[in-house]
Amino acid sequence: MSVKAVWFRNDLRIDDHPALAAAAEQPNAKVIALCIISKKQWQEHGVGQNAQALYFSALIHLANDLADLGIELSLLEVDWWRDIPEVIEQWVKQNNVEELHFNIELPLDERRRDKAAYEHLKDLLKVSRHRPDTLSDPWRIENQQGSPFKVFTPYSKRVRSLIEHESLDLSAAPKKKNNPIDINKTLQSIEKLSIGSEVSIPDVSQTYLRKQIKQFFETGLNDYAKYRDFPALDATSSLSPALAVGAISVRRLFKEATEYSTEAFKWTTELIWRDFYRYIMWHFPDIAKGKSFRHEVEQHIQWNQDGEQFKRWCAGETGVPIVDAAMRQLNNTGWMHNRLRMVVASFLTKNLWIDWRQGESYFAEKLFDYDFSSNNGGWQWSASVGTDAAPYFRVFSPVSQAEKFDPDAKFIRTWIKELEGASTKAIHGFEGTDLPGYSSPMVDIKFTRKLAIENFKHAVKAAE
Repeated sequence: MSVKAVWFRNDLRIDDHPALAAAAEQPNAKVIALCIISKKQWQEHGVGQNAQALYFSALIHLANDLADLGIELSLLEVDWWRDIPEVIEQWVKQNNVEELHFNIELPLDERRRDKAAYEHLKDLLKVSRHRPDTLSDPWRIENQQGSPFKVFTPYSKRVRSLIEHESLDLSAAPKKKNNPIDINKTLQSIEKLSIGSEVSIPDVSQTYLRKQIKQFFETGLNDYAKYRDFPALDATSSLSPALAVGAISVRRLFKEATEYSTEAFKWTTELIWRDFYRYIMWHFPDIAKGKSFRHEVEQHIQWNQDGEQFKRWCAGETGVPIVDAAMRQLNNTGWMHNRLRMVVASFLTKNLWIDWRQGESYFAEKLFDYDFSSNNGGWQWSASVGTDAAPYFRVFSPVSQAEKFDPDAKFIRTWIKELEGASTKAIHGFEGTDLPGYSSPMVDIKFTRKLAIENFKHAVKAAE
């Protein structure tokens, strides 16, 4: 009996998993699975405790789902990705593996890892790479000049056009085989390596996710565009942690949403944003090296190096209520509302004038739904050094953002206990009001906004 192996990475699911479907295509073949943990590599990449804890939680669910199909999951550990080719070689020899399947990953280090593995193993067995966890293959999409898109809107239109003409092909989960698996060994291996979190880990089991998707489609999808920016409301899907570890397929979500409702456009646009940042990562890999997309502009910027100001931002002690509430939500839950991610990022980079990379790293440390491409792209966008960066004078006013999207200050009061008894008028007028027990704003918002615009104006001119 031939043996085929599937190498799982950030795609911890059995549904719409191209590599798994291909490995299980022949009914008489034995399928086994592999996952390799590299904690030191995670640390080097800045992956925080919450994201790691979520990964191990998802891995437990995957191991059980695979066992139900009659597929055993092996767990191996290496210090660095450079050790992976030889470790896989030993493993495939021990298990008499004839074929190895895995899905393509798009960030730079992952591509280097996979290329090294392919080159090392290709003469030993058949190595097959399958489509990435995206709505479209990034190498297929280009503008009329044959170059990569650099702006989201035309890219988004192109992706929708491809989906409309070609539809989204989904890979079905393999059929169950009569091959009893002792799951205890695998679970013990995961438990030995796993780490916990100080806050509640999101549920990414298939049972929960299907329930969550159904509930969101029925109660939130049609009104998503109307209510999505209000952090005090439960108006988003809460599926970002599952997407981050690949516990659910983005193609599945897009297809089901568009089939469920004609009002799904705004929500599916957010899925395309996720694709866009992965697309940018594929075509412009220098941004995976700590460089900005508009490095010709950023080289003329001198970021503020005030460590105390950064610490106050991290702790949610800036004296700006909407910023502090958002940061405290992040610190206490491992998640932050998307509108507020833009607000706090704008405040850090435009009002405090602190390097966006510091904010990017802090989000990586705290977020359960940490995804390198999306996190990097979002921070560069907010700092006006990434894609869609024009106009450079895009500066979110924390005052108007709070008044518009938290008009009753409900969200602010939820996370800033010092302000529970303060009036809404006083909270929104914090710049000219003494709020007992709460600090004054650490900077003058209007002045620092004007200064940021002037600094960017000079940087853009110097880069021309």
